[in-house]
Amino acid sequence: MNRKGFTLIELVMILVLIGILAAFVVPRMGNMTTTNATAFMDKLRADIRFAQNLAMTRGRRTRVNFTAASYTVVQDTSAAVDCSTRATVSDPASGGLLTVVLGTGKYAGITIGPSISCLEYDSLGRPYNCSAFPAACSTTLLGMTITVLANAASVGTVTITTQTGAVN
Repeated sequence: MNRKGFTLIELVMILVLIGILAAFVVPRMGNMTTTNATAFMDKLRADIRFAQNLAMTRGRRTRVNFTAASYTVVQDTSAAVDCSTRATVSDPASGGLLTVVLGTGKYAGITIGPSISCLEYDSLGRPYNCSAFPAACSTTLLGMTITVLANAASVGTVTITTQTGAVN
C-alpha cells in the first residue's frame, strides 16, 4: 500500500530541529538596533567623507551640522565665500537632501554623542570646529570622535583626524 505523509518520528524530529534553530536565531534577530547602528556608523563615515570631498572639489567650506536627533550636510553658498549662507547638499545615494534623522524608522534607538554640534571642512580638506562660528567660517582646527549608541549602549566610534580630516 502506498501511503503519503509523515510518521510520528519524522514529525518529532522536525519539531526538535525547528526548536534548535529558534534557540540560536531568535536572540540574534532580537538585537536589530545594534545591527542598524553598525550600518548607520558606515553611512555616517561615508557622509562625512563626502562632505570633505565636496569641500575640496568645489573649493567651498562644507559643514556637517549635528543635532541630538539628526545631521545635515550643508555647503557655503555665499558670494564672498565667508560661510554667511549655506544650502543643504544633495545625497548622492537618494538624490534628496543629505539629512539623516535618528530615532525613527531604521534608525530607531540610535543616537550619537557626546554633544557634537558642527564639523566643517575647508578647501584643503582640513576639519574645523564650527560650533562657535554659526554665521561665519570656522578658524579652530579640530579632531573629533563621535560615539554611536544603540539603546544607550556604545556600538562604536567615528574618528576624524585633526590635520588631515581622515575619517576612521
